[in-house]
Amino acid sequence: MSFYVRNSTPNPVWVAVGYYDPDCSPITYSKAGWYRITPGRRMLLVTGSSVNQTYYYYAYDQFGNTWSGDFPTYVPSTAFNMCWIERCQGTGCREVGFDEVNVGNFQNYTITLVEAAGAAKSKNMRAPKKSTRKFKLGKASLRKTPGKLGKLGKVRKPRYGKRK
Repeated sequence: MSFYVRNSTPNPVWVAVGYYDPDCSPITYSKAGWYRITPGRRMLLVTGSSVNQTYYYYAYDQFGNTWSGDFPTYVPSTAFNMCWIERCQGTGCREVGFDEVNVGNFQNYTITLVEAAGAAKSKNMRAPKKSTRKFKLGKASLRKTPGKLGKLGKVRKPRYGKRK
């Protein structure tokens, strides 16, 4: 019963989230960040039911890639938790655009961050090699081979050699 963010990129990302908070006024939304999410992981950012909620998020990585939108607000460069309309003070304060997500009728909701085409990549990453087919699929390769059902319904092929 919560809002999650999944990092499906090869780089760590830092995420800020905006969510409904009745204690803030006149705009009843809070913002919190920076949550560091490593590649391939999913992180819980807001607990509670997500049904009919609207969330806002902004994310970036160390290579200049961003996930943003059309809802500007000021955020500090260090960890924060404040009302949406509060403006941070001092150096490291900057304006970013959050993106909006309408969750609908889901108890749990996950945003997946993916790489855009042409995005900057980690210097340690290697591009996957193009694989070549070792064989060509044709009618000859579609022969059925006899087998016996073994334990747990697995197919066991008969052994070659002496048969009893």
